[in-house]
Order: sequence, then C-alpha cells, then structure tokens
Amino acid sequence: MKLLLIFMATLMPVLGIAQQQPPQQHWHLQSRDADQVYGTGVLKAYDELLKDKNPTTVVVAILDGGIDTLHEDLQANLWRNTNERYGIEDIDGNGYKGDVHGWNFLGGTSGQVTNESVEYQRVYYRYKDRFSRHKGPVRKKDLQHYRSWLLSKSLLKKADSVPPVDYRGKEVKDDYFNIKDRFYGNSNLMGDPYFHGTHVAGIIGAGRGNEKGMDGIANAVKLMGIRVVPNGDEHDKDVALGIRYAVDNGAHIINMSFGKRVSPERKMVEDAIRYAESKGVLLINAAGNDGADVDSLPNYPTPFYMKANKRASNMITVGASGATEAGLIAAFSNYGDQTVDVFAPGVSIYSTLPENKYSPLSGTSMATPVVAGIAALIKSYYPNLTAKQIKSIIEQTVTKINFPVTKPKSGGEKVAMTELCRTGGIVNAYDALLMAERKSKTSK
Repeated sequence: MKLLLIFMATLMPVLGIAQQQPPQQHWHLQSRDADQVYGTGVLKAYDELLKDKNPTTVVVAILDGGIDTLHEDLQANLWRNTNERYGIEDIDGNGYKGDVHGWNFLGGTSGQVTNESVEYQRVYYRYKDRFSRHKGPVRKKDLQHYRSWLLSKSLLKKADSVPPVDYRGKEVKDDYFNIKDRFYGNSNLMGDPYFHGTHVAGIIGAGRGNEKGMDGIANAVKLMGIRVVPNGDEHDKDVALGIRYAVDNGAHIINMSFGKRVSPERKMVEDAIRYAESKGVLLINAAGNDGADVDSLPNYPTPFYMKANKRASNMITVGASGATEAGLIAAFSNYGDQTVDVFAPGVSIYSTLPENKYSPLSGTSMATPVVAGIAALIKSYYPNLTAKQIKSIIEQTVTKINFPVTKPKSGGEKVAMTELCRTGGIVNAYDALLMAERKSKTSK
C-alpha cells in the first residue's frame, strides 16, 4: 500500500484515527477466550495443537518496498536462492543477476526509485491532449483500457495541479508497456521505503523463541523479498512481474500490502494473478486504508477480474481490526461485503523495523501479513492442502462477530459485521488449524 496509507500508532490521533491500546505488545497472537482480546489464537495453537508436530518450510514472497536483509530477527528466515550469489552475474540463468534473497524491480544500474507520482497523474499527463478536448469526463472509447479509473472532474483538476516527475525513466529504463521486457532492476532490497516491508516481514516470519524483539506467526518460513512499492503509487508492470517472479522461484504464498485507486495496466496484473492461480499460489492482499466501501470504489489489485466479473479463487482480501469490542473495526479500514473476505488484527501491531528496531504500526498493511502468516502456518503443518483449500479454511473458521460494529467514516453508524466483509468475522488461527487437521486427513 502506498505509504501515505500507513499509520504509525503514535501518529494516529494527529491523523484523526482513534488509537486503540491493546493490553500487550503481541495481542494479535493472543485469543479471545484466554486473553480477552480479538487476536488470532496463534499462541494457543502452538501450545495445544502443534507441540508434537514437525512443520515443513513454506516460502512467502513479500511484494513491498523492500526488506532489511541485515535485521537480527529476520536474517535466519530469509529465503535464499542457493543457485545464485551476490554480484552482477546471473549464475542460475533466470535472468535476474545476484537475486540471492529476491529482486528489486525499482532499481537500476546506478540507483533506486524511491519516490513516485500517483497513478491518476501519470494517466492524466499521458492523455492530457485527449482530456483537454472534452468537457466533463472522458468518453469510454478514448481510454478503453483505463476502465478502472473514475474520471471525475475533481480528480482531473487535482491531476492537472501537480506535474508528474519521471522518476522511473531515470533509473529503471525498461520498456514499460512491454510485459516481456522483464529483466530490469537489481538485487538490492534495502532501497527506501524498506521500513514498511521490514515490518510486514516480521509479522509473518520473525524468528520465534530466539529471545529477540518479537515472534512472527509462522515458525517454518522463508521470506522472499520483491521490491515493487515506492513512496507513491506502484506500477502495474512491476506488480505483475513481482507476482510472476515469486511463483517461478517457489513461493507458496504472496503478501501484497499495497493498493491504489487507479490500475491502467490492470490486465498485466490479472494475467499474473491467473498465472499464480494456475500454479496453486495463494495471494493475500490489503483492502486499503481509506475507510471506504471497495465494492463501489475499488482498491487495486482487486480479486475481481474485468471480464464476466469472475473472482480469483486464490486471493484473500483483508480488512483491519482492533483488539477490543469498542474499536473492533479500525476506523481507517476499507470494507465491502462482496470484496473484503476477512478482517484481521491491524491496529498497533508490533514488529520489526530497519536497523534492528521494533515498533507498532497500524493499517490493513499489517492485517494482511497476519493472514499470510496464518496461511503459512497452515501450509507448513499440512503441506498437502492447496491454496484454494487454505483460503476456504481461513474463511470458514473466522470468529463470527454477532454484535453491531462501527462502520468506518460513518459518523458512528452501527452495522452488522456481514455488511463489512463476506465472512462476517476475524481470522482465527486456532480454529483454522483444527479444520486443516480434519481436511488434511480426508484429502490424502
């Protein structure tokens, strides 16, 4: 998610978001019955369900702004391409030189893309002459493949007020509209804004029981870094190739804690999602932090394909929840009873930051790796389960919320949880593992 949508817990009051104060740092790992918080039950699952079981290693790809590959709590769990080494050679022949821990699609031979414009500005300036010939919204025939953009007058005016800078062309230098031009970038995962991806990585797979800052959810995981998110809107081509890189290099699960209002090359991303679907790879993506109904105002990538409104069978879209009933639905979280599948802890989630630091952050960007971590936990103990089965298990075992909750940005309106997401609940790792045990036995 572009970093304008990520809220540090200490800044939440300034930004007009009600700050929740969970009783403990690791509340998202705790459970309702034992700890009186709406956590995931991960700790209870380790204590009661997993003690005598041996997991297999699962690879989780983190499409984000990068990862601190030197962090004390992440180093041991980084994915390593054993056929590659640091440097400028492409030893394994996959086209990506020195991709030891993953790949950076925002790099060049001399530096990194750090800042970026927003997508609607890039689209506007590309087609500015066409916009100027019409009064009001542009006709559909003028921008056939930009159907994902709501071309309102206010958005056009906003786009025209700030000239975009070609940050990408100065460094990446790819043929942007050619998806076959894919071997660009570099192997450096520590270009700014890598604090965000570092935090995400820790939630999923920081070392457990190593007496360092915090415990990740999954205990048998390798974290693959794929840098596609700058300070600003990510490019569709980078996202699409990031998904394909993850799939081709053995990822079982892909975490996508990003999103944007406009997706001009949406087909590139959809083709990549279909590719992941065909290979049995599960995608977990953030609903977004605008407090908006994404059924009517999409946040891209979306689980719905353009044609025939078909839904991707390998994607879980996640909203953010808090620790207590009083603030159960994060005030910033997007929602939608057709698009958002589940809610997960996303308020004041304590995790890793660069330079061996730790801090709580809030956002659907944090809720998403909570779900990715649970998916990895299930996959590691029940490796025979497919991506579709794991998605179904996570959705079927949510903690159902049977009392009214506050709808984001509604002035305090109370609604049923089923009006905010398809399942009407918050992810529950303990119950998911119980169901995974049963399904694993019947699917052998």
